[in-house]
Amino acid sequence: MVTVKLLAVLKELAPDDGIIELEYVPGMTVADALAKTDLESTDIKFSVLVNNARRMPEDAVDDGDTVMVMPLLAGG
Repeated sequence: MVTVKLLAVLKELAPDDGIIELEYVPGMTVADALAKTDLESTDIKFSVLVNNARRMPEDAVDDGDTVMVMPLLAGG
């Protein structure tokens, strides 16, 4: 199982308060996990962490991993 957690304003793009449980498939990547969300429908820029470490879309995920998606913040 791979857990995808959408944080802050991105929670609105998933049921269950921003949490999506996915069946793990060998060879699964971050991009594969994100494809199961509605992130493509938003213009919000975001960062991805897997088990609290920054990851890129092509990086692999393992069974039991948590993929956290956080919106980028701007400020001055």
